[in-house]
Amino acid sequence: MTLCAVSVVRVTRVLSLLALSAAIVVALSGCGSSTSSEEKFAGSVCSAVGDWKDQVQQASDDVKAKVQSPSAGMIAAIQQDVTSAVDATNELATNLTSIQPPDSDEGQAAKQQLDTLATQFKTTVDKARQTVQGIPKDAGLATTASSLATLGPSLDTLATTAETTITALQSSGDAVKDGFQKADSCNEFT
Repeated sequence: MTLCAVSVVRVTRVLSLLALSAAIVVALSGCGSSTSSEEKFAGSVCSAVGDWKDQVQQASDDVKAKVQSPSAGMIAAIQQDVTSAVDATNELATNLTSIQPPDSDEGQAAKQQLDTLATQFKTTVDKARQTVQGIPKDAGLATTASSLATLGPSLDTLATTAETTITALQSSGDAVKDGFQKADSCNEFT
């Protein structure tokens, strides 16, 4: 063999060994790092609640800003913000009931708590929707404000209830608690 052929064989071997080493590293990196069903469950719950919380906070901030700087069309805009918060809450309730719990007694206990929370959300959403729809289109600012005044505390109560439920879910058992501690989306709730 010529010197050039020997070099090509060596380079080919080195590249083959590097490719094999890379394949082994990739294969081993997956070992032991699988996400538990409890962590997946917790991540789904916290993501849903976190997204909802952001949407409701945005709607609330928008309403406060509009009330502080009254302008033409303000009432319709406030009603739209309230409707957005109501829709976000309804979506959260639906999402919570669709999250699959871990297949364990702890998971079933956690699912029952989520279903209870979703029911509370749906009840509040129905009342809020009725309130918004019940405001006459030609209502003045005072009438609209008094009609919508009860919605702020109701949504605030839901936010507190959601956070309390997440804390209670962590008490469903050690595996579920561990899932909530490991799920990145739950960092804001722990």
